[in-house]
Amino acid sequence: MLFSVTSLLSGLTPACYAVPALCVALILIMIRIAVLDHPVARSAHTRPTPKGGGIGIIGSFLLTIPWALASHPQTHTLPIAGMMAGVFFLAVVSWADDIYSFKAWYKLAAQCLAAFLVALPVTSSPFVLGIDVLLAVFMTNALNFIDGINGLCAGSIAIACFILALTGLQPEVLLLLALALLTFLPFNFPKARIFMGDVGSQSAALVMAWCAIQPHPFEPYLVLALFSGIFWDVLFTLIRRAFAGNKLMHAHRGHLYQLATRSGVPVSAVTLLYWVFTLWGAFVWSLPLPTVSLLLGIILPQALWTVFICLRARQRITTAW
Repeated sequence: MLFSVTSLLSGLTPACYAVPALCVALILIMIRIAVLDHPVARSAHTRPTPKGGGIGIIGSFLLTIPWALASHPQTHTLPIAGMMAGVFFLAVVSWADDIYSFKAWYKLAAQCLAAFLVALPVTSSPFVLGIDVLLAVFMTNALNFIDGINGLCAGSIAIACFILALTGLQPEVLLLLALALLTFLPFNFPKARIFMGDVGSQSAALVMAWCAIQPHPFEPYLVLALFSGIFWDVLFTLIRRAFAGNKLMHAHRGHLYQLATRSGVPVSAVTLLYWVFTLWGAFVWSLPLPTVSLLLGIILPQALWTVFICLRARQRITTAW
């Protein structure tokens, strides 16, 4: 698998220069509107904070895609149109959920429909379509679950966008999302003036799922490798909670990244570590090694992190986890 700066630069279009300005304008509007995320028992923040920063991310991303595609007339637009439709639909539903808090099953149905819209133009058979929809729904939820501390989700996806653009996968599209996320980050990390909310995390995650299910000119599992740290955290937590008899559909503070911060690891350090996990996944997957060796190379840091945090949590967290 080759990373090419030429591939990355091919994605630079005039639209890239419009994204930051548009994103900042939308974020400032959302800060002024001040739909607040009030802290609850499982929250990492302690004071009401505006949410909806994802409207700046996704709004600037979707609005500039047509402009970017005008500079790349050779691009196949049907898959991009499907992605835009699914992302727009999920963004609308997620923003409504940020305000009104829908039931979990309603949100899952919306995610399935959005995933279907994204997967349909790039899928060759009904069976593969079903698998792609399941993968997209899993990725959407996994990246949303991880959006619990400042900068973790947004930074991880931004890094992934740049790496995927380096492989030549839709750089004219992914650079727009990367720039929108980077524009958002100073508003959220290390200190949050605004959260991106479900409208940002779920919608951006759906774009990553779209990358994962497309026919690739490179090794198709790179997307999964990039988010291996996040997927490990989510799957380990689900399995651990299932064995403990916890209700899996209930909100909690039991993810590894949450246990880390609850046990005293600085939030910024945890965020930076998960960004490193994203870079590590790309590095390992670029090595000319057998598949088993690649998997072991990716999993080893996650396993060590898990042991460290579980031991630390046993010593320092006195409440249920």
